[in-house]
Parts: sequence; C-alpha cells; structure tokens
Amino acid sequence: MTFLPSRGAVFSAPTRKARSRRAVVNVLAATVLAIAPGISLAASAHVAGPDPQAVYNRMAAEPLRYAGLSSHQNNRILLGLHQTANGGLEGEMMRLDSAMRPLVTGHVTGHISTPDMIQTSRCTLSVALPHRTLTLDGPCSATQISGALTNRPHPTQLWSQVSRFISPDTSVSQYWLTNAAWQAATTPPPTP
Repeated sequence: MTFLPSRGAVFSAPTRKARSRRAVVNVLAATVLAIAPGISLAASAHVAGPDPQAVYNRMAAEPLRYAGLSSHQNNRILLGLHQTANGGLEGEMMRLDSAMRPLVTGHVTGHISTPDMIQTSRCTLSVALPHRTLTLDGPCSATQISGALTNRPHPTQLWSQVSRFISPDTSVSQYWLTNAAWQAATTPPPTP
C-alpha cells in the first residue's frame, strides 16, 4: 500500500484545501514509514511461547496468587505476583479453558501505591499478551485484586495499525480476582 501518486498524475497549483489534504497524507505516510520497520521485524521474528507448565509452576510459587472465572466460556484466570524494589509488582497471568487447558499466558509488570500488601492499596498492572495488552487498575490487597480492565489490541495489518493510531480501539470492563479462588480455579473439574 502506498500513499504516493501514480507517475502519470498531473497536478495543478495547490489550493488551501489541497495543501491541507497533502499535509494529512504526509502525516499518514510518515506514520506508516515509522511503523513499517517494526512490522517487518515483528513479522519475521517468530518466537515460541513459554512452556505453560513452567509458567504455572512459577505462578503457583508466587507469594501473591489470585484467580477467578471469566464470563467468556467459563474460562479461568490465574495471576501470580511478587513485589520488587520501589513498590513494583511482577509476575505471570494465565487463562485456562473450562477443561484446564492453557489458552494464553502473559508477563505482568506494575506497581502498588503502598509498600506492603497488608492494607488495601491501589495497583496498576500491565499484562503483555501476544495480540493485546491488558491494563488492570484498581484496589488490591493480599486477598483480592479488582478494578477496571482495559484491553488494547495490537493490530497486525499495516492499515489497521494506522487506523488504530488515529482512533484507538480500546474496551474497558471490570475484573475481580481473589486469593481464595486460587484453589477452586486450579482444581480440575470432576469427570462425568
């Protein structure tokens, strides 16, 4: 896809409206050129995902573990975190289907407003998934984490990236995960 005119195009003296359109086209072209190198690198670099069992083992060993059920097809959401220096949080997130098969895993980074998890604080977390970034923002403690969940897709097509740059496609919903739900979410369903 190109924004440049064809070779046989004839142009008259530009009017104010034409200059404005040309400026918009130049901005779009500059945006495409700025984004395009990242696309070719991302498309050519195929990295195998992390081993789901290893991710689960790391999450199960984390001091802060939360879980809950997703409204989408009864999926299970698992979140394992530990505190880092200066109020940072780090860990892993995993979504399982109703049969306990891993669907997606992602690395979690963020921060907490107070240095300890004894009292309720404010947590802001970012979950890097293959085709989207989730931002979790709200109250948290050692027993629960909840708040607003913002979903920002990573478009794969070049034109989608340009249109998302101009008008971001973001959805916002709510989440509520608890420490007490970890056991239920990690227990396989009974076999019929």
